[in-house]
Amino acid sequence: MFITLPRRTAQFAVNVWGISSEGKTDEELAKAGVEALADFIKEIGMPTTLRELGIDENINLKEIADSCGIVGGRYKKMTHEEIFEIFKEVM
Repeated sequence: MFITLPRRTAQFAVNVWGISSEGKTDEELAKAGVEALADFIKEIGMPTTLRELGIDENINLKEIADSCGIVGGRYKKMTHEEIFEIFKEVM
């Protein structure tokens, strides 16, 4: 799931990770950039899932999502439901 626009994420892939844009769509670049970031996070030993943080299926993710502050940002203002869906994906 891409929260940002593919073009911005594609720029991130090229400018931060040095991924070649030759012959690739914005969507392909965006995916490669997100994967590069995930690989980096794993490489430095940071958790990439809620389970890796010690959170199990007994936790109420909906309650946590509903407690998140919603602020405007540069990309997209998220709803509590969208936050909940992300929590479920990274469980």
